[in-house]
Amino acid sequence: MKKILCVLMVFMLLVPSAAIAEEEVPAEPTEIRNQNIFVPTKEGVQRATYEEALKIDALQKQPLTTLTTAYLLGDYKSGKILESYNIDEVKPMASMSKLVSVFVVFDEISRGALSRGDVVLIDREAAALGGSSYKLKENDTKTVGELLEASLIVSGNDAVTALAKHVAGSKEAFVSMMNDKCKELGLKNAYMVNPTGLTDYTVEDYNKMTLREMFILSRELISKHPEVLEITSKEKIEELDRDFIEYNTNPTLGITEGIDGLKTGYTGASGRCLIATGVKKGEEGKTLDTRLIGITTGSRNDWARYVAANKLMSEGFEKYKYIMIGNPEEAISKIEVEGASMPEVEVYEKSRGSALWNGKSEIKREFNIKPDLKAPLAVGDVVGSVKYIMDGEEVQSTDLIVKDRVTQKGIIYKIKEMYENIFLNIKKAA
Repeated sequence: MKKILCVLMVFMLLVPSAAIAEEEVPAEPTEIRNQNIFVPTKEGVQRATYEEALKIDALQKQPLTTLTTAYLLGDYKSGKILESYNIDEVKPMASMSKLVSVFVVFDEISRGALSRGDVVLIDREAAALGGSSYKLKENDTKTVGELLEASLIVSGNDAVTALAKHVAGSKEAFVSMMNDKCKELGLKNAYMVNPTGLTDYTVEDYNKMTLREMFILSRELISKHPEVLEITSKEKIEELDRDFIEYNTNPTLGITEGIDGLKTGYTGASGRCLIATGVKKGEEGKTLDTRLIGITTGSRNDWARYVAANKLMSEGFEKYKYIMIGNPEEAISKIEVEGASMPEVEVYEKSRGSALWNGKSEIKREFNIKPDLKAPLAVGDVVGSVKYIMDGEEVQSTDLIVKDRVTQKGIIYKIKEMYENIFLNIKKAA
């Protein structure tokens, strides 16, 4: 009996302490996102954690040549390359090569061979692909438009493969169309082996081209099919009916102001890559909208790519802008016109232009006035020209005109001038 009582007492003492111990086990620590910097996460753009902010701060102190193996910043409008490093070495494109794939698809839509509403049946090969995925299953059906969005926003290898086979009948035939597109664009170093950008280990090769060519590809795609930006600017794809939600893979979207595209990439051969583009809005009467395209390749990890791309684009937007040059509403100079009723005539620029300015270069004006100008002159008559020079290059030129009729001197003025000339000549002779 005593033994039973002892056991019961021990049990009563242990049970509450076990319950207390269980209650005091701390919960799993949650990330506190309270830093004054925004970062891409699996749940979209959020504030950084303290640890993330430290990583970013350390990476921001490194030059782009350390954060990448190659980079390029270019102006969309002129095609001018503004900043660059290692841009003529052939590089693996990884999923950035999906831009070639969607270019081909958009071309087919434009010529009427395809519609964004066309329904595509997903086959076993597409559904089985790994890497970035739209999580499609065999016998699923999706529209061409949905597959285009999935190819660009979440970089779905399954989506772009399904598109390729629907357009051309086979991957091989589609790859041939991709290579034809590259040739059409003059991309001499470009070579495509599949629609996805994944390394093909059966041939030990991958999709490739130089950064200079990636810039040309991006410009042409945006120019010919600007609707691509309507897709790449979307924050996410959300399909509640199949419990699918994935955010845009672009680490600059929603973080660097003005970004609306374009495409990420990653394989072991390429490292983390990105082709980014965006617009800095102009100030009325001072600057125009300026679209830049930035490309980074070979970053070691997602954070290095994030910092490199944001640095390249944000600093580019700060530095470069299209400024307005000239003002047809204000007289730019005064000239003398022989026989005119007034001693000097105001001249105006015929039109206004713009130039891409780097924030520091001096812009000089050079006037060229026509010789032997004589009155009368009609409103709008061209009397010369003006050109603007920046860094030794002409960036803008326009005619100079008169905006008021330039009349001849009357008879009184002519007689007065004749006598003045007579007396002047007598004085000189004396």
